[in-house]
Amino acid sequence: MEPIKVTVDQSKSKNTYDMKDLIVDACDTFDTEYWEDIKNKETYNHLKETREYDIDDMIHEIADSATPIYYYDIGQFAAHNSCLMTIKSEINPEGNAHDQIQANIYEEICNGLHEHIAKKEKEQNNERWFTFMPNL
Repeated sequence: MEPIKVTVDQSKSKNTYDMKDLIVDACDTFDTEYWEDIKNKETYNHLKETREYDIDDMIHEIADSATPIYYYDIGQFAAHNSCLMTIKSEINPEGNAHDQIQANIYEEICNGLHEHIAKKEKEQNNERWFTFMPNL
């Protein structure tokens, strides 16, 4: 019997504890789970009319899922991103150190998602504008 060969994809390592990785993952989640429905104008209008679409709810849901919950991971993010320890979070200003760091991670992910979505919407509006332009 031959031994089982295991290959590990090291193109993206979770051991870097870089905030950019969390934000990229959150943006990828938005793109795969929400953007295709939103960018279609008819679907977008339907989602708004039925109140199924709320960009803030989407952002907070994704950020909540992307925020680490284990003490070790939160400590590693703080160790690799010292700014997380120095900023007083608006979400939980009186929380302990763990809560502050976790809230700062959450806020960074939310900010990254807001920027990503604004960029996607701008690109989408530019595409629509070019679609409706007459040939010159």
